[in-house]
Amino acid sequence: MARPLRLNVEGGWYHVTTRGTERKIVYKDNECRLCYVGLLEEMVERFNVKVHAYALMPNHTHLVLETPAANLSVAMQWINSSYSMWFNRRERRIGPLLQGRFGAILFDGTSEAWPVTRYVHLNPIRKAGLDLSKNMSKAEAMGLRPVAPQLIRLRQKALKGCRWSSYQYYAGWRRAPAWLSVEDVLAGPDKARVKGRRAAYRSYVESAMGEEMKEYPMERAVSGFLLGGQEWVERMRSLLSGDRKEQKAFRRLEKRPEWGSARRAVERVKGEKWLDFCDRYGDWGRDMALYIGRRRCGMKLKELGAAAGMSNYYAVAQALKRMSRLIKEDKAMMKNLEAVVNCTNIKT
Repeated sequence: MARPLRLNVEGGWYHVTTRGTERKIVYKDNECRLCYVGLLEEMVERFNVKVHAYALMPNHTHLVLETPAANLSVAMQWINSSYSMWFNRRERRIGPLLQGRFGAILFDGTSEAWPVTRYVHLNPIRKAGLDLSKNMSKAEAMGLRPVAPQLIRLRQKALKGCRWSSYQYYAGWRRAPAWLSVEDVLAGPDKARVKGRRAAYRSYVESAMGEEMKEYPMERAVSGFLLGGQEWVERMRSLLSGDRKEQKAFRRLEKRPEWGSARRAVERVKGEKWLDFCDRYGDWGRDMALYIGRRRCGMKLKELGAAAGMSNYYAVAQALKRMSRLIKEDKAMMKNLEAVVNCTNIKT
């Protein structure tokens, strides 16, 4: 099995997650949580990692970390193994406590720190009793379901009473420990602004309890790994290491061709202009362009439909199914696909 993509970047900001094996409980009581928080403090000293935010859920953990020394993997391996050994000794159990390797999204700390930390801080109140699950809050944001004022007040109360996240320190209700880097998120390099920014941050977080939560930041991550503006993403691509032959994740992060290049490649292979064949009954050209647009350019069905001048995404889906079947069944069509791919300068 291919190893996950390495994301060890000097000065990188990360949203890191770990989950219990089979989604089982990893924090049974406050003693467990105190142990993990103590390990976070030790990790800061041992590895010079900055902990910007955290939330300890019953069966998983959210962290926002910064790595001046580009040592995320080493630091996370240490804390995960240290906590697992402590937990197994206490519970007299054997076997892995955590599910696989940790997950990490590298993000631009200058532009995404507030959205990412808000996402982390709201995790403890995303439960059925408060009706703030991902699907439900999206329904509220779209205006599909009204939000009762009393429910918002309950959510705010639950957030304020959450002991096992870093939000209490951001909001100013408790003094942050020395190992927790709250000020970097609140005010960046201008530490004099911290006090005034606390109220702004509280308002920003609590706005997501009503109808203002438009999106979840992780959904914007390119290929599920990089979260930031286009220029930042392009810069990070050149810093990441990986083996494109062995790691699908690394291949997904490579810059993809655009629709225009896919369409021109089909025109070149067919020796015809797009308008001459795109609406021709039984012609494979349009379906091939859609197939390349979907598989190689990473376009959504709606985007493909708009680009190809098709009425709805259902027709696009049917075209993709036809082309997928033809490629499997017809050797000549497979050769056509290879020729089109070569014309778009896509590595295979």
